[in-house]
Amino acid sequence: MTTRLALLGASLALAPMASAAMMCPGSPGMSESDARYLEQRVVSLDRAVRDAYDELPWETLRVAEAQQAVGRDPGALFAWVRDETRWLPYAGELRGAEGVMLDRMGSSLDRALLLAALMEEAGHTVRLARAALPEEALARLESTWAGEPVARRPDGPAEMDLSDAAIAALAERLESDPDAMAESLLAQREAAEERQSRLLDENRHQTQALMAMLGDSLQAAGRQGMPEPALTEHWWVQRRTADGWSDFDPALPGHAAGERLVAAGEVESVYPEALPDDVRHWLTVEVAAEQLKEGRLDEAVALSHRLPAAELLGQQLQLELYPMELPSPQALLDGGLALDTLPEALFGQEQWVPYLRLGDSLAREKGIMADGSVVELGSDASIAGAFGEASSALGEIGVGGRRSEAPDTPPELTAVMARFHVEAPGHEPHTVERPMMDLIGPARRDAGVEAFAVDDALREQRAIELLSTLEVLGQTTWVPPARLAGWHYEGLMDNRQAALAGAYLGAYGDDSFIGEALEARSARRAALDQLAAMRLAYSPYPERVALTRLNLLGYVTLMEFEGGEYRRREGFDILDNRVAVPDGQAVAETRLAQGALDTLLEAELAVAPSAALGNTARAFLHDLDEGADWRQVERLDDLAALDWAPSADLRAHFAARLDAGQALLLPEAPARQEAPTWWQLDPATGDLLGYGRDRRGQYIEGILTLMSAGDNAVGAVNMVQSIWDCLFTASDPLCCTQDAAAQEMISRAASYGLSGLAEAHDINIIIGRELVSGGAFDRLNSAGISQAAGDVAGAGAEFIVDSWGRCN
Repeated sequence: MTTRLALLGASLALAPMASAAMMCPGSPGMSESDARYLEQRVVSLDRAVRDAYDELPWETLRVAEAQQAVGRDPGALFAWVRDETRWLPYAGELRGAEGVMLDRMGSSLDRALLLAALMEEAGHTVRLARAALPEEALARLESTWAGEPVARRPDGPAEMDLSDAAIAALAERLESDPDAMAESLLAQREAAEERQSRLLDENRHQTQALMAMLGDSLQAAGRQGMPEPALTEHWWVQRRTADGWSDFDPALPGHAAGERLVAAGEVESVYPEALPDDVRHWLTVEVAAEQLKEGRLDEAVALSHRLPAAELLGQQLQLELYPMELPSPQALLDGGLALDTLPEALFGQEQWVPYLRLGDSLAREKGIMADGSVVELGSDASIAGAFGEASSALGEIGVGGRRSEAPDTPPELTAVMARFHVEAPGHEPHTVERPMMDLIGPARRDAGVEAFAVDDALREQRAIELLSTLEVLGQTTWVPPARLAGWHYEGLMDNRQAALAGAYLGAYGDDSFIGEALEARSARRAALDQLAAMRLAYSPYPERVALTRLNLLGYVTLMEFEGGEYRRREGFDILDNRVAVPDGQAVAETRLAQGALDTLLEAELAVAPSAALGNTARAFLHDLDEGADWRQVERLDDLAALDWAPSADLRAHFAARLDAGQALLLPEAPARQEAPTWWQLDPATGDLLGYGRDRRGQYIEGILTLMSAGDNAVGAVNMVQSIWDCLFTASDPLCCTQDAAAQEMISRAASYGLSGLAEAHDINIIIGRELVSGGAFDRLNSAGISQAAGDVAGAGAEFIVDSWGRCN
């Protein structure tokens, strides 16, 4: 069922917390002048952000403002869609009206949805019409649009007004030092230009090497061309008039109102709000629990949530498993819980609830028990009896192993899998799986689990791994820089209350609205937005690549506890990066270059620079410079020729990929022995992505950071991640945790400006203008806000650490 975030927040209501003296005995707290200054900076930043947000070119980004700019005349609205957007060869609704607004391209249905939305906004009554698409009409579409670039790279960078007067006015508005701001803006421009040149050179270098090494596999992909199924229907708009319904079909650049691509044949009409499910692209997020019972593995689904791809625009999904007995954020921050009892409390968990957050709503369905069963929430079933209740209700599916004759042993939860099922009209469903927790691993699962048993050490490992989280951005469009800036402005505005709460907590120990701030905080991860925008801005072929399928960009935080040792690792995990090449030229090479870039960008935005050689692109470039060899693996026996021995789980993974027809490119010897990487190519399409030892899109680097007082659906899970760091790294865990919370509330809130707006600004410098027409915005203003947000984040951390002087 779906609930509002406020309902969950009510169950985690935060009571008043400790005084400043209780928080860290002997610490003086922030000075009154510093506290007033920090609060003033937060408020001033918020005011500047709201002004800049209002000034964004919304007429190029949103339907309502576009209609107001074009007017009410149906002919003018029709001409705008015909001339300002282009057709792409895919079926159904992927982007929706708002998505076509962003990158100005789409299927006949998506473009019709945009025209219908504009006309409805103008007060007209419209409906959609569809008819079978004859081969000759499809040929006209393809021949007309094949020569049109998807996007054009402008000549030269955009220039900002960096005059003394412009910078002085901006600094005064943002209450910043004009000299520091001028220096920062100049450095930012130089860095952006250097990054563009470096990334293009690096990607060109690795793409040429990959093309040479993958040889035959790449040629096979090129011969097969675009794998899109033949299009069978065409959509357009009909507007109600006094005489009936008039046709508006923007299929071809030369079309006039009343002219149709498909002039004859049966026509079916449907209103936009009643669009049939079978013409839409869908994403289903599924969480399945694996149970080991009497030597056999069974599965039950605890969460299955299906969403139209078009509704994912601008949204990020956060998936976590919430321990039902987990202490509240209040108890974790106010000293109400002895933190050294937290491990025991976590290890004793018996039920977890998968939560899927999308925007300000939460989806949940069933609970997962420690014995591997799945139960209705609120059930009073005991651990011993829950499996029988769940099995009769759910009908589990056997996934491996052979029933043993060994004596009965208690059933156990052995894995929790997150699966993402992508459906597209005309295509077979595509599934990507990621483990949230896995005690068995693919090798042992393939070999059989008759002799496998779960002991106390594995139960501890399970409890910690179930604190891992996965965030996913469903990308259906290319992201223009103005929209990226808008998302980051929204993040700053959403987190204003959190930043003030952190300032009050740091200055006075005043926690009177920490709980409310935790609920209101934006959980959006700016780096995912940046990655989505950079994929086109830094593409070697921006004029040729388009999105015709839902892409899934992920960010994972992994919690691990094995042999008494704790690790927390995080990083990007691209789940699906398939692109189309509408002109049909050099399809495989273009897709390969885009996939290599995507992997390179994962390293460019990595949390920890030390992760570089654990990223496939970085490791590959390193080995090219060092003269180290990589080898294409076509059969499992080819692994014997490598100078390293993949783990049993990696061998099982490689076997599965080879059986599925994938091509693998592995190093003779990995640049980092503990972090092997490889390239994975789909010979049928040319799609490429780098993988690391976790069998994810990138090696997820181990880091120790104090963060997160509410960065996901319920807040407490990430609080535990922070406290776990503090238990291992601080002499005073409670003080460490409270420091982390206060700094997090300020710096993470402001980091939307520090990193996100800087990225939007960099992309504007690089491309000079939007890759689609229109959409220019005040780059100087956005860059200035970026600098001011960074100042606030730095000031907050400095005041808290230096004034309190407290925890290590």
